[in-house]
Amino acid sequence: MHLCPKCGGMAEQLAVQNLIKPFWNRLPLFFAYPFNTTVIVFMCVLSVFMTLFSAPGALSMIIQMLLFGVLLKYCFAVLRETARGNMKPPEINERTISDDFIVVAKYWLLGFLFLVSALACFVVFARFSETVGFATGMTLFAACIIALLLVLPAQVIVLATSGRLLSALNPAVSVRMAFRVGPQYLLMYFFLIILYLAPGALGYFVRPVAPGLVSVFVFALANCYYSIVAHHLMGYVILQHHDTIGYDVEFQDMAAGKESHAKNAYHGLLNRVNILIKEGRHEQAADLIRAETDGDITNLELAERYYHLLKIVQRNQDMLAHAKTLLDLLVRANRGEEAADVYLECVAVDPSFNPRASTLMKIAASLSAAGNHLASLEAYNRFIRHSPDHPLVPKAYFLAAGVFHEKMLSPEKAVKTLKRLIRNHPEHEIVPYAEKYLRKIEQRP
Repeated sequence: MHLCPKCGGMAEQLAVQNLIKPFWNRLPLFFAYPFNTTVIVFMCVLSVFMTLFSAPGALSMIIQMLLFGVLLKYCFAVLRETARGNMKPPEINERTISDDFIVVAKYWLLGFLFLVSALACFVVFARFSETVGFATGMTLFAACIIALLLVLPAQVIVLATSGRLLSALNPAVSVRMAFRVGPQYLLMYFFLIILYLAPGALGYFVRPVAPGLVSVFVFALANCYYSIVAHHLMGYVILQHHDTIGYDVEFQDMAAGKESHAKNAYHGLLNRVNILIKEGRHEQAADLIRAETDGDITNLELAERYYHLLKIVQRNQDMLAHAKTLLDLLVRANRGEEAADVYLECVAVDPSFNPRASTLMKIAASLSAAGNHLASLEAYNRFIRHSPDHPLVPKAYFLAAGVFHEKMLSPEKAVKTLKRLIRNHPEHEIVPYAEKYLRKIEQRP
């Protein structure tokens, strides 16, 4: 139970993304993002080569495509790192500009398929306009193109984060992601239009007053700059809505600055608490932590100390309420075994105990890895039962089926679980894997 410290009313614990500023409140930081010495040198070198090979010709076109591919590869790295909570530009190295370069080819194929779809729409509606009239046919064609353009950023995000072209092309994945972001997706789309039009507008104004190669260089540099900003923006939107769209985020990098600022304060509080514990004054130590933090604890060591104090003095309701915060911190620190132990203690005290959904998923995996398969299955079932609309529910079914089949040697229950997954979530991207797994189980003697 969470109570407001001011009015005493019932309150709910906010998800982590509520601590993240909305992207429209940090727009100046998006434009300042590429102003890093390494990134500036990278953009300038890339722009110089784009300028040198700007003359018409087959060789120049091939080199231009390779250079643009390097830019896209780095932009994908920017998007991924931002989505993980890292607000610093990734380093320029082999991993960020050349490894897994096939994703760039998938990006180009995505653009080619978009053009093919637009052309197909034009042909269809041109013929259709002969029946319903030219104005109606072209209006429908324009609506179709707008719909294709609206879903394009979502497809780019899915491609960059998953590396899977089929997932990006699947409306059940990309359109659903856009709807989960909600109206803010349209606001992001508006800013993306501005960012992608900016290089052309800048080139239009520079061309009359600058020599040919200078204007080409300025256009190439602007293209590099605004492309990085645009992908940083898309990555931040994923970060802001990660829990809604089911994207797993680690917050160590993001929280490092705030934690270093608060570290001294927590250290002083811990010293006072430890003195009270040595004197055997556990009640006073727990009261001190509560008074100093109002229950809002982000330091793992202090959170553990508070939990054990509440357990010692048998304040079960306070312990259960605080355990949700402690479990989040333990999971974030990759201390899954300890999180599993705390979870089992809380369930023993209150069988209805239920931590945050994404935290419970990781606890279930930790329980399975530790060999406590029954508790793992119970945790997956608890997750599905209490969060039926969570985007990770299909994955929970799939992992539970794996525990049934691989750990519990119960293929019948695994088959039942997989069939329920396929029946309840037929459009989910994990279904093909579930079907393959189901066939594998059923074919065994």
